[in-house]
Amino acid sequence: MVEIQPRETVILASDFAPLVAWYRDVLGFREVRRFEDGYHYANLENGAGIRLGIASAQELGVVPTDRSQNSVVVQFQVDNRAEFFAHLSESGGTVTAGPSFDPKLKFWFGGFSDPEGNPFWVVDKDCP
Repeated sequence: MVEIQPRETVILASDFAPLVAWYRDVLGFREVRRFEDGYHYANLENGAGIRLGIASAQELGVVPTDRSQNSVVVQFQVDNRAEFFAHLSESGGTVTAGPSFDPKLKFWFGGFSDPEGNPFWVVDKDCP
């Protein structure tokens, strides 16, 4: 069997440059590489090693619809959920759920979407 190697999760953007800037300026990703000759694509990475790619949806022939209905959701872990959700609310993100506490499993969780409506889940370090 062929071994699968990790790469970045790719987000297809309706408005490429502003979305790249939001991930950089709000979520703290740094731009590792950017392609703008023939197509628009940016490789992003944060200090924890999470890698994202952002590409122009239009250039790939994709017309994004209701992104809140995505069947794949990226999940992040944060140390300070209150600070994270407050920062999101002030910076163009939308809190879509929580933060809430799961009393049975004893962890905090919530959700947000980026400025284009792409959904994400957030948990704390106690999430099983």
